[in-house]
Amino acid sequence: MCTTTYLSQHDLAVLTRLLRTRAADARRADPAVLRLAELAGSSLLLPEGGDPRPRVSLGASVRYRVAGGDTDAVVIACPQDAHAMLPRVPVLTPLALGMLGHAEGCTVDIGLALGRRLRLDILEVQPPSGLPRRERHHD
Repeated sequence: MCTTTYLSQHDLAVLTRLLRTRAADARRADPAVLRLAELAGSSLLLPEGGDPRPRVSLGASVRYRVAGGDTDAVVIACPQDAHAMLPRVPVLTPLALGMLGHAEGCTVDIGLALGRRLRLDILEVQPPSGLPRRERHHD
């Protein structure tokens, strides 16, 4: 089970800007915005060179499997880039918040409404379009 979240400097900067625009009044902030603030504050920062293992980031395409279920794929998007007819999931959804910052091969628990949990395996992470994929280093 993967519990530590690692964010790139770019993702942290984008998420911080998003938080500033969405959380102007902390008393009325959406629970997803509060969860994003918690994620941004508790995540470790990746070094400038990144990580040899592909990680879920903004714009990444993620193939995953719900425990005991089918395989699906989504793209993690900023709210303004999400699209109902395409598999672009806004970063403020529980699915995206639960996968963000985790590496390919991780198993994560996604927090859902009413205290429910969803366990899923991150099978493959493709970096955002236009970014080269790093070669994998096998340990």
